[in-house]
Amino acid sequence: RIVLDGDTSYLDQYASIHWPEAFGESDIAPLRDSLMRYCFGDSVFSSPEDAIRHFVNDTTVFGESNGTVKLMPVDSLPAPSDGVRCYFNNVTASVIEYDESMVTYQVTTSVYLGGAHPMTTVHPFTYDLAEGRVLDVGNMFTAQGRDSIMPVIINALARQLDVPESGLDRAGIFSSQLTYPGQPYINNNVLYFHYNPYDIAPYSSGMIDVAVYPYEVERFLAPGVINLFDVGI
Repeated sequence: RIVLDGDTSYLDQYASIHWPEAFGESDIAPLRDSLMRYCFGDSVFSSPEDAIRHFVNDTTVFGESNGTVKLMPVDSLPAPSDGVRCYFNNVTASVIEYDESMVTYQVTTSVYLGGAHPMTTVHPFTYDLAEGRVLDVGNMFTAQGRDSIMPVIINALARQLDVPESGLDRAGIFSSQLTYPGQPYINNNVLYFHYNPYDIAPYSSGMIDVAVYPYEVERFLAPGVINLFDVGI
């Protein structure tokens, strides 16, 4: 419960991680480090339990408790009503796909601290178990591939929206901002490029995941990355 200048509000903070204990014999230390960083920033905590405990008890999102701000824990939240302001600050990290060669996570942060609407952002990423690395545009593609991937993404997005490439603006896309690959990840044998709200479209469009099929980018992939896809079908 937060009392600020005589007004009372409530803040709900929640954190949950599908924490990896082991994936076969793979080195998952970089995976663990990435999860901690994507969930909690550049934290100094030695364990996920410590990081979560600190996160859910950290009320500095509303400023330090002082003479004008009073913060106190409560056992439950009141029922929503016009007279009660309830805010939230949540983070979750979940496995969305796993096989013997890779694991794909999705880290979701949802925050509402007042204003017109909540803000939810997602950081999906794929971890290459054989190489012990988080995949990104820099290591997934050859140098030529990095220079050539945007036309493929634009074409795939237009196909996804069922419009010509010249019609992306009319479909609600900020084509002037569609100049960089989104966050790449692999799911169900498809390479996705994820864009959060406002990245390439207004908030009302939500999150956009552009689906690109392996045959469309096979020639651009760095050695070894193509093995993460089933390209024999």
